[in-house]
Amino acid sequence: MQEISSQELLRNSHWGSTQVAKALQIGSETADELGFQYIVTMNEDAVPAELPEGFVFDDHVIPTHLTDATEDGGLFGIRFG
Repeated sequence: MQEISSQELLRNSHWGSTQVAKALQIGSETADELGFQYIVTMNEDAVPAELPEGFVFDDHVIPTHLTDATEDGGLFGIRFG
């Protein structure tokens, strides 16, 4: 049986948009190449306006959006606070 582990590859909330865009691209390419799941959490307004050529951000987004703007929002139906 293959051992499964998780690791944090990159984490930095103070990168510029160019570094964030490149990290998203490298993470996606490496996950595809090595066959692992690459998970990123970020606010919509943090998505870089300019992305590397050929990298389409929306192709990598799972259509689950978290919000606390409405009563039915929260984290998968769980309200905090």
